Amino acid sequence: MPLDLPEHVTSRRRDGRREVMLHRSMAVIGDEKIEIKAARSTVWVPLGGLALSGLFMWWIGTNQGSAPVWALILMLLFLLFAVPVSAMSLVSSIAGADVVADRRKNSVTWQQGYLGMGIGTKELVPFERIDHLEISVEGEDRERWHEEQDSLRQFALTLVKKSGKRLTLAQVPVPADDQADGMDRTMAVGQAFAQLTGTEVRLPEGWELIEIDTQTLEPVARGGAKARRGRKRK
Repeated sequence: MPLDLPEHVTSRRRDGRREVMLHRSMAVIGDEKIEIKAARSTVWVPLGGLALSGLFMWWIGTNQGSAPVWALILMLLFLLFAVPVSAMSLVSSIAGADVVADRRKNSVTWQQGYLGMGIGTKELVPFERIDHLEISVEGEDRERWHEEQDSLRQFALTLVKKSGKRLTLAQVPVPADDQADGMDRTMAVGQAFAQLTGTEVRLPEGWELIEIDTQTLEPVARGGAKARRGRKRK
């Protein structure tokens, strides 16, 4: 069954899947699979490491032995570390994923991170062992001394197993004035996971779901094109 997601926080990819931007990552959502993976911008760091390594190798090969021995040793040590790490990081940024929910495999998988290239399994949760999904938000409580709220809001989507174990799926930090967008992005990913896994999403205390017009993003009555978004109760 096609996933029903709000258009105002998602973008359509060329392959037909949709994206939701998160914190230094993105959710790539399809009808049968959801992936939480590194954002495209993360490829620049490993590319820079490979470019610098190539420059060092070119310099070592063209200096004809005139460089100091200590400089050659330092560069070789750098290359021994930087080349494999940058290459693995580049593969992870392009093809790897941190979290994969697959309807065909009937499970949600947390994969190895940086050096593991997002391939090896770190945690696997079958759909039937999921109790619910939960959205939480940090930064709303007033400080004890100053009676002021934080300038940032940290939204988090958490998978809660029937055993009580909690596993983080996604995080979305936003400025306090833009907390509705943070909730909408987190809720869109949560709804996608909920539809795929057959579970429910629980909102934090003080928030509620409303129907909005997909063009104006304003609350609407019955009829017309609609999407669901989170709203802070007043």
